[in-house]
Amino acid sequence: MKTDAGRRVLRPIDYTIIVLTLGSAVAYSVIQHRVDIMGTVALLFGVTGTVLSARRSIWNFVFGTVNVALYAVIAYNASNYGQAALNALYYLPMQFVGWWAWSRRKDSADRSRVKARSMTGRQMLLCLAAAAVAIAAVWYTMRTLTDAAQPFKDSFITVVFVIGQVLMTFAFWQQWLFWIAGNIANIALWGIVMADGEIVGGLMVIKYSMYLINSVGGAITWRRTAAE
Repeated sequence: MKTDAGRRVLRPIDYTIIVLTLGSAVAYSVIQHRVDIMGTVALLFGVTGTVLSARRSIWNFVFGTVNVALYAVIAYNASNYGQAALNALYYLPMQFVGWWAWSRRKDSADRSRVKARSMTGRQMLLCLAAAAVAIAAVWYTMRTLTDAAQPFKDSFITVVFVIGQVLMTFAFWQQWLFWIAGNIANIALWGIVMADGEIVGGLMVIKYSMYLINSVGGAITWRRTAAE
């Protein structure tokens, strides 16, 4: 895949992440003697989408649409209702909003990429304060009104990912700090599901581990670009 300027969107490290993801999914399925088609497809589309996002490519929203639609079903089946609602009611429509927003903020040197920018210290503090309040509210709601399996992790992930998606839509590099935090929590959440014997749990651990690696790279790349 190449950009409008003729430069390749993905770099060797990106292809390495995608290949490692596929290899890990195949190996895990062989070990478990089972194949979860939906989980595997969501895994590959999700990782590819995040790799494209780290490279500021607008095409990440195409892969993201497939990923979040499938993940909503996976999370619901695992009784992680916050993430199910997050993906179905928020992430899915935000893929189209994100495409529209990024198409209006294209890099003049490469029209297939978005221009990155940075938040002020005050804006970041407001985001953190809003996150703390929202996490507490969502956690209390889930704990009292649902049978969510892991209400605190579910609430934390739901809130930080909502904020991360907003910051991504507006092309702030600080989005990656929220993605990193949410990916770490997701690894813990799905690790428990995997320990309970659900094959999809292992696939999601692989997925969010790759997300975490990519998020660190995305933070470095976007911060440097925003500074420029």
